[in-house]
Amino acid sequence: MNEDIRIYKTKIAIERALIELLQQHHFKDITIKKICDQSLIGRSTFYSHYLDKYDLLEKIVKQYASDFKVEIEQRFDPIEDGKVANAIELVTDKMIKNKLEISTLLAVHEVTADLRKEFEQILFRTCLDYLKQQNSSTSIALEYLAELYAANSMMSIQWVLKNGKDANIILLLDQMQEYIFNQLKSDLYTS
Repeated sequence: MNEDIRIYKTKIAIERALIELLQQHHFKDITIKKICDQSLIGRSTFYSHYLDKYDLLEKIVKQYASDFKVEIEQRFDPIEDGKVANAIELVTDKMIKNKLEISTLLAVHEVTADLRKEFEQILFRTCLDYLKQQNSSTSIALEYLAELYAANSMMSIQWVLKNGKDANIILLLDQMQEYIFNQLKSDLYTS
């Protein structure tokens, strides 16, 4: 059991070290040596857990994306009328706890590890699945509505992480999201 705790603590130290380094340097400029120095471990310890810095980044991004996906799916699962719009607000409230880490990772865009792209895809897919389940007909492509929802939600998440919660921004987001989801009820664009 002690070994498991040590391994866990070591991985946490390595992950924190990378996040701290990302706040000061571009990912391409971060070396294994810098990560090891920052986390107070040896190179062999690093390599016993990760293949390289890309593997480390990818695992961190996948963990945050996985947590985000669970939160988003929970918010969409029991949705009632009028409850869709505040889904992102509720998720953002939880994300504020890891504000520094998430904000830092959202700025890193590697081919195999891009948290922003992961979040956008999760928002898009979850919203599209929700829209398809509504069995409504609209002249606006559901993919477009889902893309619009994902873009608005992502912008709101980044705004809140950077600037804190603002009641006016949340109200605007709610109105925009309500408009998107109301397209399913009454198609304003049919002739």
